[in-house]
Amino acid sequence: MKVFVYIVLVVILGSLIFNIVSYESDYGFSSDVNRPYIIGVGAGICGLILGLIILQYLRLKSIQDTKAKQDA
Repeated sequence: MKVFVYIVLVVILGSLIFNIVSYESDYGFSSDVNRPYIIGVGAGICGLILGLIILQYLRLKSIQDTKAKQDA
């Protein structure tokens, strides 16, 4: 599961970098040309945050499972 999350994080990071590089600063922030890139950057940031939350959850779950086995 962790390997899958790492792969997804790499793909999301690649998409985020692509959207940042594709942003055209000549047209301005709110132009119709840049709207898909701005949405892509926002989605990439949300995806990275969710991926990091899932990794933290998996880490804490493994620690809790280890403690439960030691107590039993």
